[in-house]
Amino acid sequence: MGQLKDLIIRLVEDDKIKSDNENGQNFLVDEDVLAEEIENAKLEPSDIVLDIGAGFGSIESVVSKKCHIIAIEKEIKCYSYLIDKYEIDPNVQIINADALEMIYPKFNKIISNPPYNITDRIIDKLSSYDFYSGVMIIPNTISKQLLSDKNETKFSSIEKIFFKFEEITEVKKESFYPVPRVTSRMIKITKKKNDIFQEIFRRREMLLKNAFMNAVISLNSKTKKESKQVFQDLPEKIKSIGNKQVKELTLTEISDVLSSIAY
Repeated sequence: MGQLKDLIIRLVEDDKIKSDNENGQNFLVDEDVLAEEIENAKLEPSDIVLDIGAGFGSIESVVSKKCHIIAIEKEIKCYSYLIDKYEIDPNVQIINADALEMIYPKFNKIISNPPYNITDRIIDKLSSYDFYSGVMIIPNTISKQLLSDKNETKFSSIEKIFFKFEEITEVKKESFYPVPRVTSRMIKITKKKNDIFQEIFRRREMLLKNAFMNAVISLNSKTKKESKQVFQDLPEKIKSIGNKQVKELTLTEISDVLSSIAY
């Protein structure tokens, strides 16, 4: 692992960065894993890469030589280090913000190893953005859900509406510092073509019937009256849950929506 590991350990200990046990923050120190992650992103000079949880800029040090990268980092000590290192680099945009609260600048690819305690919420947030693909290292507890052929959780059922997930490789605990409590997996994430299910599940605060009608209007230029009739033509088991908020649907109800609506 060499120089990268030595650098990260020194920076973490010098700046007294909180460990995994407190905020899920671990830093990739395996140079081979880093190289594989970036290689699988298939970068082009015109790409704009988003890195959520940039840490001390390991990804930026390589990607900035290939294309533009947006580095988001909440931890002020990491952010200060990034500013000192990349402030004059035109290919690196550094943002000090909470990645869960901000609106992301325009990007088309992702290379990111987000803090493990917010990985699921980051992936869910990304479903609202239009981009092509990305490579992420995430905990096995989440990757198993996303890579499984079965939809055993609401989270995996919904995210598979928006993304295609593919396994690249397992990542050992020792590839990070501090060493996390869980093993990890590198995955490729590709945004699927927009469809009615994406339009429905983007509107999670709405009642299902309203989300469906808005989706029909958005995708097919139907009038409100026409979209209402389309909803009335759906199977009874879908109409019976029409007054539930999309976010409140159970796993079984989500499965029913995905299997019963053909539009």
